[in-house]
Parts: sequence; structure tokens; C-alpha cells
Amino acid sequence: MAIFSSPVDGASLFYRYYVPSSTPHRPGASLDRQPLTLVFLHGWPMSSRMYDQLIVPLVETHRFPVIAPDRRGFGDSHWSTPTTGEVTFDTFVKDVVGLLEHLLGSNPTPFVFVGASMGGTESVLARKASPLLRANCKGFVWIGPNMPYSMACDECPAAPAPAVWDSLIQSFRGAGGKNFIAEAIPGVFRVDLGNHVGERTLQFYERLVCQADPVALERTAVILSKPMAAELRELAAEDERDRVPVLILHGDSDSGMPLETSSALIHEILPWSQLKVYKNAGHGLYLTHDLQVLDDILAFLEPIVASQRK
Repeated sequence: MAIFSSPVDGASLFYRYYVPSSTPHRPGASLDRQPLTLVFLHGWPMSSRMYDQLIVPLVETHRFPVIAPDRRGFGDSHWSTPTTGEVTFDTFVKDVVGLLEHLLGSNPTPFVFVGASMGGTESVLARKASPLLRANCKGFVWIGPNMPYSMACDECPAAPAPAVWDSLIQSFRGAGGKNFIAEAIPGVFRVDLGNHVGERTLQFYERLVCQADPVALERTAVILSKPMAAELRELAAEDERDRVPVLILHGDSDSGMPLETSSALIHEILPWSQLKVYKNAGHGLYLTHDLQVLDDILAFLEPIVASQRK
């Protein structure tokens, strides 16, 4: 088990760090490791295991090293210690920065962030907070990002209303909370639109959510209200030589984070970004459309890898 102590408060944070095997299971497969590490930041309220179906082929077939932490309070990471002050988005960002500087700092390594939902926000803030990460971050892949507005406000009244989040928080509480999780999981993947997800797989994702610390589950839902338009405009204002490529993948049937109030707005702010819209996909397109997601990520990474091999 790989454990990192948070630089904020010493909380135990779990992460996975995979390197391609020297003996791949497919005869004739390349043994060359890619010159680029992928850093996966998971969405709320799951853990790094939500990416299993993407991480395994990226590591073992396509030869990318992968780092995938569990955010504090989720998966195998602790929420806090008795000395912790208020946990904020800044706390999450310091955890990510501390981990990556610890793993990559002694031998600066080029990497690309892959972030789903709130993981996209985390990736932007982490790059901004660390000169080391800024120098070595070569791109972003955002899957169903909850930017620039995860909650309705004057700038974006069409985003999910605060009452929706309040109802969600109340549903997680109390004796019926676990039943609510089981009932809500199929909607993440929009199985009602014909996206087939087997019962055992639904139960697996249900367990990921149930594994979350209950206080972390609620507090993170509150923390998610952070607007990100200003930070995205800072990215847009960077000198062209400092710009990194951005790939945005979003489902046209994402009821949790509608396309029009998230990825479409990001694409307007960052006009050089690539936006790919998946038909009949919900918030969980990383599972229901995993092969298409994998192909799009690999195509996006190809020129970045080529530039690192020069």
C-alpha cells in the first residue's frame, strides 16, 4: 500500500503508482516505456478505482506510467487529523501538489493530468500552485468537468441550483443514505438511454461511493461550489508559448453536469481546446464509453509524446 503524509496536516493519503511491466502479457508488445506520466484525479464521490478500465490498458498495453491518488476522505485516504483546520479546495490542491512534488520532484518528469468532474478543477489549481508542476505539465484531459460553474450563480444561472445540491446532501444522510446511493448509481451512467452496465459493475461503483467518509462526502459537496471562470481565463491569457493542450470529453446527456453549463463554456474560454461530445453519454462516460475515451486520449497524447521523444 502506497501512503503519503499530507503536507497540510499529516493525514494518510493513498495513491497508486503504476509502471509498465517488463513482461507484458501480449507477445510482441513493445517494451518501451512512454516518456510521459499520466496523473489521474478522480471525481466526487468515488476513488481512483473508477478509472480501472482506462488505467490498465494505458499502463500495460500503451506503456504509460500512471499515478492515481485517492482524494482525502475517499477510497483508502483519510479525511483529516485532529489538528486539521477547515478542509477546503486549497487543502485538496496542496495534497496533490505535495504528492506529485514528492514523486516527481527529484527527477522532474513530464506528465499530463487526466481529471474527471472535480478532478479537472483540481488539476488547474495544482498546476497554478506549483512552479514544478507548471514546468512539467504538458496537457490536460478533462472528462465531464464541473467547471467553470458547478452551482447556479449570477454568471451562470443555468447551472445546477443550490437546492439540487442541498437535496443531494440530505439524501446521503440518515438511514436511507445507502439505499439512495444504490438508486442513484445507474443515473450516473444513464443506463436508461441504453448504456449497458452490468449489475455487478453497478454494485462495484456503489461500493466505491459507500467507502467514502460520510463527513468527506458532505463537506466535499459543499467545497465543489467553487467557481473556476477566473482561473480558466488566466489559462487563456497565458503567453502562447506557455499554453498546454486541452482535451475535453463530455456526454450530451450528462444530467449531473450539463454540457451547456460546463464544457461548452470552457471551450469558449479556451478556444484552442478540443471538445468531443459523446452521444447518449452521462457523467460516467469513462465507463460506458471507455474504448472511445481511450482512443481519444491516445490520439491527444500522440503529439505530446512525439515532442518529448525529440
